[in-house]
Amino acid sequence: MITEDLIPGKKTSWFDVEKPDSQDFETLSEKFNLPYLLVQDTLRPEHLPKYEFTEEGHFFMLRAYDQESTDASITVQELTRKIAIFISEHRLVTIHRIHFECVDKISSKIKKNHSPWSIQKIVHEIILEVVRSYEKRVTSLQDIYDEFEKDILSKKNKPLDFTRIYRFRRQIFVIKRILKQTEEALYRSKDFWKGQQSMFQDVKENIDQIYYELDEISDNFEHLFQLHISLNDQRANEVMKVLTVFSSIILPINFIASFYGMNFKFIPGLESPEAILWVLASMTFIGVGLMWFFKRRGWFFGGD
Repeated sequence: MITEDLIPGKKTSWFDVEKPDSQDFETLSEKFNLPYLLVQDTLRPEHLPKYEFTEEGHFFMLRAYDQESTDASITVQELTRKIAIFISEHRLVTIHRIHFECVDKISSKIKKNHSPWSIQKIVHEIILEVVRSYEKRVTSLQDIYDEFEKDILSKKNKPLDFTRIYRFRRQIFVIKRILKQTEEALYRSKDFWKGQQSMFQDVKENIDQIYYELDEISDNFEHLFQLHISLNDQRANEVMKVLTVFSSIILPINFIASFYGMNFKFIPGLESPEAILWVLASMTFIGVGLMWFFKRRGWFFGGD
C-alpha cells in the first residue's frame, strides 16, 4: 500500500510503502521512476544492508531489529526486517513489509517542526532509528550473559544448556554482521552526506557503540566459557585425586588379603590362631599410616 505524502506542504515529499504487492511495484517504477531491479531487491529476503547510487538517485537497503523475534531466532531473516530507502532530489520513498513505528514518529516530528528538514536529515533520522532498534536486544543479551556467569560461577555443578549457548553466540554474530554491513554502506554513501558530516558521524558513532557493546559481551563470554572448561577440569582432577588416594590405601590391604587367600599349604602363620589378629593389625596399621601420610601431604581431607 502506497501512502499519500507523509509530509505535505514541505519542500520534500515522502511516500511510504507498507506490505507492497506486485501492482505497487509497477506504480513505484512508473510514477516515481525508481530503478526496477532495485525495487525488486526489496522483495528478496536474503539481502544485507547496502548502498547504491544510480542516475535516479541514492538507494539504501537497511535492516532493523525485529522486536517480535525470540531467543530461538538465529538467522538474519528471523532477527531483522528490511526497509529500503529511495532518495531523489526532492522525494523520499521508503518500502518495508512490516509496520515501522519510526516512520510515523519521524513524519509527525517533521509536521510539528516549522523549520524545513533537509532530505539528509530525514534519512539520518531513519537510519538512526534502525540502528537504535538493536539497543534493546543488546541489553537482553547482556542479561543472558549475566545468567550464564551466575550458573558457571555458582557452586552448583549443573550442565550448561548448549542449545541456548549456540543461539546466544549466533545472535551476537548475526547482529554484528548486520551492523558491520550497515557501517560499510554508510561509508559508501559519503557523497550523499556532503555538507552534513555531523549526521554521518552521529550514525557511525551509534553503530560503533552498539558494536563495541556486542564485542565486549562476546569477549567476556569466551573468557567465561574458558573458565567453565577450566573449572570442569579442576573438578575432574579433584575427583581423580580422591579416587587415586583411596586406591593407594586399598592396594596394600588388598595385596595382603589376596596373599593369604592363595591356595598354598605352606604360608607363614597359616596354622597359627593368632595370625589373623596380626594380619588385621597390619592391615589397619597400613591403612591408618597411609591416611596420615596423605593428610600430611595435603592430598586427603586437606593439609596441616
